[in-house]
Amino acid sequence: MSTIEKYEPYCGYHHSILPCENEKLTHVLPKTPGGEFMRRFWQPVATSESLGELPKAIKILGEELVLFREIGGRPGLLQKHCPHRGASFEYGICEKTGIRCCYHGWLFDVDGTILETPAEPDNSPIKSRFRAGAYPLIEHKGLIFAYFGPPAEKPPFPYYDTFDIPGVESVAYSLPYPCNWLQIVENAMDPFHGVFLHARVSGTHFFDSWAKFGIVDFHERDIGFYYTNARRIGDNIWLRIHDILLPNFTQAGAVFATDGSQIRHFGRCSFTRWVVPVDNENSTILSLAHFGERCESPDMNTQAGLECIEQGQPRGRSYEDCQRVPCDYEAFIGQGAIASHADEHLGTTDRGVAMLRRKLSDAIDALQEGKCPAQPGELGNPVPTYAGDTVVFAPGQEQGDDDFILRTSRKIADAYEAGDHLSHETRDQHIQKLLSGI
Repeated sequence: MSTIEKYEPYCGYHHSILPCENEKLTHVLPKTPGGEFMRRFWQPVATSESLGELPKAIKILGEELVLFREIGGRPGLLQKHCPHRGASFEYGICEKTGIRCCYHGWLFDVDGTILETPAEPDNSPIKSRFRAGAYPLIEHKGLIFAYFGPPAEKPPFPYYDTFDIPGVESVAYSLPYPCNWLQIVENAMDPFHGVFLHARVSGTHFFDSWAKFGIVDFHERDIGFYYTNARRIGDNIWLRIHDILLPNFTQAGAVFATDGSQIRHFGRCSFTRWVVPVDNENSTILSLAHFGERCESPDMNTQAGLECIEQGQPRGRSYEDCQRVPCDYEAFIGQGAIASHADEHLGTTDRGVAMLRRKLSDAIDALQEGKCPAQPGELGNPVPTYAGDTVVFAPGQEQGDDDFILRTSRKIADAYEAGDHLSHETRDQHIQKLLSGI
């Protein structure tokens, strides 16, 4: 396309053919570079509450699967079709030691082992020759996690510090999105969208103070990032912190708990979230929302409240309402099933998005070259995270207030990092003590 064509008025004709999506970063099916990278991490696949006495057909990373709970209580995750004649396990019968295929009665353990083949002779070797495709599971805090990668390279399950925050109730929830996983995760690395989408363009979703531009500072970790977003609120500096860990883990500061007007030291995140690819064009958010004095208000612990915390507005609104007051959901799906990076024009406010794509691309390339990816658990046990809110009393400077805000935000970040070697309440008390001296 020539420069004249690019900048002339009414030039839609020259933009009518969209380039292909970035397959390396967005495609997640088996044996794709991005899909293989995703499979090296524990991924939540469902909430415990959603798994009843009947098997549940699900799709994760493009694979057709059946999740079930044996009568003894253990959850199991099998590839959808019975290896005998291909009947679906979604019609299987859950028993004390596994699931029985409805077609010929073969019984399978949660690890795929064939326990019974009722119509076969007693001395039949068929049980020892193969298994059903199965994946290991861990159930924790109301979420069921699976590992889809090579069995010999299964990493330890990462325990995050936000799994157990003193005085906080954590509630598991899930929300579907008809779009690629990456455009949802990228939103977490884009603090500037909050100024416009959640405040200036279509009205205030959270607090009026969101309309103020913050001083943003990105901090890189071995496996991801955290960033600080500092705003001047009267005589206070309000710092919101987000966590982003590869490939699809995010945590956000509170959205309804504070507007920056009250002093707050080491408030914790509103949610602990994974954006799990269903396939290339669909995703599910599986998350823990946190309610308590240091997180979101218990008053928000409703289905509508969970949806508002997640995206600014509840689900189920009419199309016209969504057009008038768009929120995160509309921004995500409006980019298309898979956003085309080649058709974007990134600006200075997209620095975080560019950083995330670069780090993800490098990590995928490294895996293709045989280097196992870094795991969250390598940061510590429990994994120390920073997301939440801190508000400190720091009156404005007549000159250079933006620089002062940035310096203060870095002091706060240093205080958070200074607690990395500690855990639980000891870490909390250490960080809060440091913050009280800022």
